[in-house]
Amino acid sequence: MAHAAPRRTDAFYWLLTWLALALHLGRFFELAAAPLLAVYQLVLIGSYALLFVAPIWALSRLAGRFAPRAGAVLSVLLAGAVQLALYGDHLLWQLYGFHLNGFVWNILTTPGGIAALGSSASTEREVALLAAGLFALQGALRLLAAALARRALPAPRLAWVLPLFVVATLGERISYGVSHFYGYSPLLENAQRMPFYQPLTMRRVLEKQFGLERPQRLEVASAKLDGQLRYPQAPLRIEAPAKPLNIVWLVAESWRADTLNARVMPQTHAFAQRAQHFTRHFSGGNGTRIGMFSQFYGLPANLWFPVLDARVGSPLIDVLQQQDYQIKLFTSARFSYPEFDKTLFVKVPREQMVEDDQGETWARDRRNVDNLLKFVEQRDPARPFMTFLFFESPHANYNFPPESVIEPDYLPDFSYASMDLTRDIKGIHNRYLNAVHHLDSQLARVTAHLEKNGLLDNTLVVITGDHGEEFMEKGRWGHNSTFVDEQIRVPLVLWVPGRAAHLEDLRTSHMDLLPTVLPLLGVQNPSQDYAVGRSLFSAQPNRLLLAGNWDRLAFLGEQHKLVLPFTSGSFVGLDVSHADDRQVLDSSKVLQNKLPAIQAEMSSLRRFLAH
Repeated sequence: MAHAAPRRTDAFYWLLTWLALALHLGRFFELAAAPLLAVYQLVLIGSYALLFVAPIWALSRLAGRFAPRAGAVLSVLLAGAVQLALYGDHLLWQLYGFHLNGFVWNILTTPGGIAALGSSASTEREVALLAAGLFALQGALRLLAAALARRALPAPRLAWVLPLFVVATLGERISYGVSHFYGYSPLLENAQRMPFYQPLTMRRVLEKQFGLERPQRLEVASAKLDGQLRYPQAPLRIEAPAKPLNIVWLVAESWRADTLNARVMPQTHAFAQRAQHFTRHFSGGNGTRIGMFSQFYGLPANLWFPVLDARVGSPLIDVLQQQDYQIKLFTSARFSYPEFDKTLFVKVPREQMVEDDQGETWARDRRNVDNLLKFVEQRDPARPFMTFLFFESPHANYNFPPESVIEPDYLPDFSYASMDLTRDIKGIHNRYLNAVHHLDSQLARVTAHLEKNGLLDNTLVVITGDHGEEFMEKGRWGHNSTFVDEQIRVPLVLWVPGRAAHLEDLRTSHMDLLPTVLPLLGVQNPSQDYAVGRSLFSAQPNRLLLAGNWDRLAFLGEQHKLVLPFTSGSFVGLDVSHADDRQVLDSSKVLQNKLPAIQAEMSSLRRFLAH
């Protein structure tokens, strides 16, 4: 009997932990109205809660054989860590619609990644309190289990649990496999709500063993590309201009198109009216990584990883270095996250790259503008120059100084851990507008300096954003989650010496920047050698634009948007909407109509890879 009490305590503890995990996982779901789908949800939650419990139980039991107290402590610490991970995953799901994945791991493990999130001191404080609370709750479950063990209650036994788990898991797996085969989206979408869900497909079995036919509308090619990088397609042929243009390239984090107006950005708006202003311009991505990649390579998201692996720099930098440009790059974040020091600027010497990631983001932006203007003043006037600045203040938490307030009803501070988007989104949006108003003042400092010193006559100026920012207009906050216009439409203003002011309302893309800029620098190659875009000076209607992120590629037509995953042609990864982001009622019909154009686009992209 001496060992009975600890064993009974353990049995009740694991039962309570399983229930706690199941309740936690239940937060990812809305109870389905259809009875069978509701049963599937319960089976899914229960079986996955047990899957999360199993490794904790095994490790704690192993430790308990050598030191019972250590096993008990380990069971609390490991279970608390799992609860904390699920809390963080649920926050990600609420905000961005994805789980802890390779993208999140990249943020956590890449220098500068965590800082790029823009968390505040209140976020860090509340996360620490939350973690302490979850571990305390897990410890309370251990104490409750000990109390239950002292009562005359039947303790749960592994012999009861294992058969139920096997039956439930097999039922859930088969349900998913059949639903995937026939494209039953309600079940598939529920499965994707589960953190770390591992899908099971049964196509071969159902086709070969049972003679069933998969619906034709599900035969979707993925956006995956395989092969060795061939970029550019041919060596760049350059005939250096007699009077080479200087280049000033200014990019603002999270800058969405509709803020470039006379109220929020009066100075930049006035400058745009004198320049080339592209009003329906789309980033190549819904996040910084691909938004910048598309600007400096003219390539879509599914070629990011081959470029990163090959350490191939931007053709723009190659051209500038061949013509002996003076180069100075500034960022208010880090060049290491995303990995721009291994891609865009891999060939730029480190002393020509200036990072300022300390203090409030608006103050970093001001210091970087100071340093950029100092570089322009102190350059060798006998040689052309290129300078780049990445502004960070419009990124969450949207920082600004008091003099930049145009929306006084803003949220004073917000924490990722405790904010309520339904309650706080108006105040959060007002913070953003104040931050963008500050951005306007800093962009104006640069353009005013260039004009005052007579440099606009021989300097190409690019002013744009890396991606947009959503404020729950389409159901999400921030970026990196969907391809709605709020997340991918950005301003684009070009100052090109000798060209008259022009307002362009046709759709254009970040992938058009290199085909526009490189010919001005003397590149003779056709743009197909180094980009998928075309010159901004010859915009055309009815184009199929591309935008992407870590694992998906979006095809943006005039009437519809279609999103495919990189890894497989699974129905789950597919998304179809109208161009204005309204839901499509008959996605299969749209899909069938658009597939030829998408397949042609994918075939064109394969020219950049050797097979």
